[in-house]
Amino acid sequence: MVEDNEDIREGLNTLLESEGYEVISVGAAEEGLAQLRVHPAHLLITDYMLPGESGGWLVEHAMKEGLLQQTRVVMITAHPRVVPPSGVRMLHKPLDIHDFLRVVEEELAALAQHAA
Repeated sequence: MVEDNEDIREGLNTLLESEGYEVISVGAAEEGLAQLRVHPAHLLITDYMLPGESGGWLVEHAMKEGLLQQTRVVMITAHPRVVPPSGVRMLHKPLDIHDFLRVVEEELAALAQHAA
């Protein structure tokens, strides 16, 4: 997960871990890309607006490097006019926790179906 707001990052991290998910969380797109290179993920959750490079930049570069071939992507934003990259699911802040968990479950289920 890539989220620059520490409170949101910690809250979502705790929520996901309480649901049984293993989470690696960082605060910037460049860190997220570095983590994907070392730790392939089933699901990338990234904020759009980040310090330095954006979540869009992260997704674009991870795709170019082939790091998202087996990874679903959910982008979170407070901006109403952000158009997500192709194949990326968009959620708007403020997040509804139940919707967030449903989307995580749906994206991971879609990944499992694709792999079968």
